Amino acid sequence: MATPFDDLITPVTRQEVEAKIYEILGLVGVSTTSWKSGGVVRTVIVAFSAVIAAFSSLQALIARSGFLELANDRWLTAVAHHVYNVDRELATFAAGQVTLINTGGGIYTYDPSDLTFVNARTGKTYRNQAAVVLGALSTLTVAIAATESGSNSTAAPGEISLLQNALPGVLCSNAASVVGADDELDPALRVRCAEKLGALSPLGPWDAYSYVARNARRLDGSAIGIKSVRTVPDGFGNLTVYVASSSGTVAGDQNNPATDLGAINDAVQKLAAPLAVSAYTVSATPVIVSPMISVWLYNTSGLTPAQIQAAITAKLVAFFAAQPLGGNIVTGQLGKLYLDAMRTAIGSALPQIFHVAISTPATDVDIGLSQIAVLGAITFAGLTQVPPSEGSL
Repeated sequence: MATPFDDLITPVTRQEVEAKIYEILGLVGVSTTSWKSGGVVRTVIVAFSAVIAAFSSLQALIARSGFLELANDRWLTAVAHHVYNVDRELATFAAGQVTLINTGGGIYTYDPSDLTFVNARTGKTYRNQAAVVLGALSTLTVAIAATESGSNSTAAPGEISLLQNALPGVLCSNAASVVGADDELDPALRVRCAEKLGALSPLGPWDAYSYVARNARRLDGSAIGIKSVRTVPDGFGNLTVYVASSSGTVAGDQNNPATDLGAINDAVQKLAAPLAVSAYTVSATPVIVSPMISVWLYNTSGLTPAQIQAAITAKLVAFFAAQPLGGNIVTGQLGKLYLDAMRTAIGSALPQIFHVAISTPATDVDIGLSQIAVLGAITFAGLTQVPPSEGSL
């Protein structure tokens, strides 16, 4: 009988190795029933079994590493690089903008990285990326980047509201989300590898455009960070490629390769668009969704209200980061952001949550083909903790 494929990629456990050793000893006539637990011989067998199980795990990983859908972690990184010539995206520093409002008469001048902004909820810090000159009674938008890479530095709108520097009379806040990314996850890397095959075709399949847009680089070689792509043909030889970043929009001019949008368009024209097809690269339009939610949960989590809100916020940030350009489409309908899906995301934040109510938005949100849902400010209308039914009278 042929060995099932799963057996080829599933390692044996220490207990399985140990059982097989005793089975073989029994077959050759060795009586092991009198051996004491913790004795030298049994201890040696346990240690030997642990070593063999470790080798079996390595063998299984090597076997899985030959297949894109089965390889994971560093083995997948190697497959992506050596087979598909696609490199895993590393963690990025959350970047965005804050607005400084000077309510006093002071004039403040700072060099890049001299100002430190603080997320009031998480304590994460961010620094200005360019020189700052803030005049008296004026407002200034400042580009910032987190001091720590990864998604933990992600900030929802309004959360970056503190300054470490002493600037009397100056207020700060971020109007839009500031999003950082962790190292690219295995599923996303597999998608890019699969799309790479489309990019090799001269006929311009849809995944070629998606691959090229997601992998476009700035002139300095840094990743632009496109999270969603949608192609829309008009039936007359023209094609529009909509692209969205974590904040929704992609800045720049499609005709200027020095800008993010221009760099993507340049890659699309050179690597994806076939002859006789006019391709246009357009930034998505964000649809800001500012949810007002009420949550009921059992009081057994051991967390403070602030910690509960932080867990829910993290889930909502991840949920919106995964929303596709053009919305979620049920066959025959327009794209939407479904409230049922948002409730599910909120409910998954903690196992103690048993009910979620969303008062804003009141209904599913329509998302046009060139639009993408982006998380706005979160309002917690209620956070009710109750004892489990078995613990009440």
